[in-house]
Order: sequence, then structure tokens, then C-alpha cells
Amino acid sequence: MRIRSGWSPWLADGPGAAAERLVSALSRDIVDGVVDEGERLPAHRVLAADLGIAVGTVTKAYTELARRGLVRGAHGRGMFVGPRPERAGGDIDLDMNAPPPMLADQVIADALAAGARRVDATTLAAVGPPGGRLEHRRPVARWLATSGLEIDAERLLLTQGAQQAIVAAMLVAWPSGGSGELLTEEVTFPGALAYARMVGCGIRGVPIDHQGMRPDLLDAALTASARSGRRPLVYVTPTTHNPTGVTMRAARRRELVRVARRHDALLLEDDVYALSEERSAPTLLALAPERTCYVTSASKALSPAVRVGALVVPPSLRTRAERAVRVLGLPVSPLICVVLDELVAAGVAETVRSAIRDEGARRLERARTAFGRNLFGAPTAGYHVYLPLPGPTARAVVDEARSRGVLLTRPESMLADPEQVHSGIRICLGGPSMDELERGLGVLRSLIPTRRAQARVVEPRRSVVSGQPTTDKPGSPR
Repeated sequence: MRIRSGWSPWLADGPGAAAERLVSALSRDIVDGVVDEGERLPAHRVLAADLGIAVGTVTKAYTELARRGLVRGAHGRGMFVGPRPERAGGDIDLDMNAPPPMLADQVIADALAAGARRVDATTLAAVGPPGGRLEHRRPVARWLATSGLEIDAERLLLTQGAQQAIVAAMLVAWPSGGSGELLTEEVTFPGALAYARMVGCGIRGVPIDHQGMRPDLLDAALTASARSGRRPLVYVTPTTHNPTGVTMRAARRRELVRVARRHDALLLEDDVYALSEERSAPTLLALAPERTCYVTSASKALSPAVRVGALVVPPSLRTRAERAVRVLGLPVSPLICVVLDELVAAGVAETVRSAIRDEGARRLERARTAFGRNLFGAPTAGYHVYLPLPGPTARAVVDEARSRGVLLTRPESMLADPEQVHSGIRICLGGPSMDELERGLGVLRSLIPTRRAQARVVEPRRSVVSGQPTTDKPGSPR
């Protein structure tokens, strides 16, 4: 006699088809540990009857879950919950900005095994050209196309993740190091600031508002940079900005491009978070291909295990970019490129992208519940949020949270000017389990001072971070 499953069937809310809602519901319960590893799931006909859906709908949902590695079938015995990714014990890590783990270990293992049959020892041993061989760039181009970004494989330079691509772009902009100046959001990705300081260039923060970098203040900053005699590079994250989570509208992007053209400035577009989202505006690369260095990576949209970065530069800078990539190390492993190709061909990459989007939204809702209007912009996409706080308060919260086993990014590491008064804490939501996340948010909530977290309460026409007047009209759509 078949043992009845202990899972209580349900369908997630939303406008999607029944199969998509079943996938969402069951994947949540698997990730959250509601159903244990190895637990039998309801038989197709039983689950269809319980939920009032077609048997074919259940089959479609189970097939999708199996593709992600969340369930596995045993011939003649039924469907079972697969093994969840192992998590390190100890501290709750809200510092590492990784996507929710929606790609099971077995799926990666299977893709590696399939890739190993396609890549021989000679190919692995060959250094190859800087930026990777064309046959390895093509799978990356195909994957980018699934997100709506059509880039000719000939233009791509492959790197060991986005961080290597960012450094390469800096070397392209500043061949002589100290002659350059990085213009970036006043609060931004810590790695970009660290790399700029290592290269030896200056750093100038540009105030932001709820759409990100202010074009009018970028114009002023570029004017000041020109007076200093330094070559500017404008580093910007238009989609799901790190750390604030805000996204620029199309009009804001076009105005940034107009300002850059007026000053003949080179743009560095960090697009790593856009690949797990629905595109709502054109890339800077599409708007200004003649002056945009574009960076992306699979690690933020799929899994840190798929560490493939991509760099696109204006044709006039291609040779300099190839040299920079070679100086920074060997090209990305052909095996990882083939693994990505296997995931794209099997449809896994696209479904995992969708799963990360859904899971990220769920985790953002937990953060909004915990901190409400204290959050900067309260983003609805991505998997990190930013809580503005005065510098001393932010540092004290981070130190106390660490003493209680909750890890956070050092606030000063995200500031273009480490001495600026306006600061805050980034809360990375993707890495921990949902239970760990709830506990971590609870610790932080207990540490945040009252009175709206003592962040400056400003009118809609002023920047939450810098206090500068915004260029947006109150109530304008985001």
C-alpha cells in the first residue's frame, strides 16, 4: 500500500498558471524545511484531486522541480524531496550578497559531468586568448539573450566573475593608474571602491535619490573632475543598485548618458543584478555603446558555483581590454562555460532565474515587515535592502549584531567618502535559510534605535542618503 505523503498541498497566490503556482508553493516548503529531505510527495493523481487541478499540471510541476534538483523520482516508488544544499553552521551571514539557493547541488554535479564529456584535457590545459575562445563565449551570449540582452559573442570578453571585469574596465580607463578618478554613487558596491583605491585613482561620490545617481550632480562632479586634470570613469549600477536596491527609470538613464556625452566621460555599467529581473529600461550599453563598459555575471542570477563574468567595451578599447584581462589572470575555465551552456540548454537557467526572482520577492517582504518605511526605497526586486543610519549608529549596530552572531557589511566600506555623516547598513537576504533570516532580522530589529531608526526624515524632494534636493516630482512613478 502506498504511504500517504505528510506534505499539506497548497497553491501559491498569484496570476500564474496552476503548475507555476504549485512549483512556487512546493519549492518554498522545500527550501524552508517544511518538508524534510527524502520525504515522499503525493502521487500525481492524489495531488491533482486534492488541489482540483489536472494530473498533467502536477506532472508539469514535478518535472520542473526535478529539473531544479529539488525533487527526485524513484521508479515504481514515487516522487521524493531531494537533498537541500548544505549550509555552514554558526553565524547568520547577512554580509555576503548571494542569490537564494535555488539550484540544487545535484543539478550542478550533473551539468559538470555532462560538461566534462564535452571538454578534453587539451582544451582545459590551453591558455587560450584573453577573454576566452569564441566557442566558449557563444554559450554566454545565448544565456544573456534569455534575459533579453542581445550581445554578439564576438564582443564578449569572459572573466572570472564580475569583479575581475570591473577591475579590467578600470585598467582600460586608467592605463596609468593614479591619473584617474572614479565617480560613483555616494554609497555603492564596496568592491568597486576597494579596486579603485588599489589602482591608485581618486574617488568622488555623487549624491543619489530614489532612482539612484543624480544626473545634475553628476554633471557638477564631472566638471570638478575635469578641473583636477584626472580622467573620469563613471561607475553606476542602474538596476537593483547595490546596496540601496533602487532601479533607474529609462528617462534617468538617458539623462545620465547625455551628461556623460557632454563631458566625453566613459561609463562603467554594473548589471549583475538585472539578469534575475524583468527588464524595465534599456541598458546604458544600448543607449551609449560608444562609451559604455558593460559588466555582468552568472553568479548573481544563477549560483555562485557558476562563476562566469562578461565584459563588453567600446570597439576602440577592445585591445586595451584584452590586455587588462590577460594581466589579471587566466581566462574563465572552459568547463564552467560548458556547464552554463548545459543549464541553458536544459531550461534550468531560465527557471532558476524565475525562482530566484520569486524567492527574492518573498525575502524582501520579510525585510519590509521588519523595518517598514525605515528602508531606503523599499525595493520590490532583488535580495538586499539598505537601512539609512547615521555613521556612528550604523557602526555600533554592525558591531553589536556581530557579537550576537549576525554578520553585516562594514558601513564605511560602502561609502565613497568614509567620513561622510550619512551612512547605513546593507542587509543581504539571499544566503541564509528562511529560519536564519527571520532570526537575523529579529536581532537587527532589536538593535535599531527608535524614531524611524534615527535616519533623517526628509520630504519626497530630498535624498534620503545625502539630503540633497531630488529632481523627481513628488508621487512620480518609479
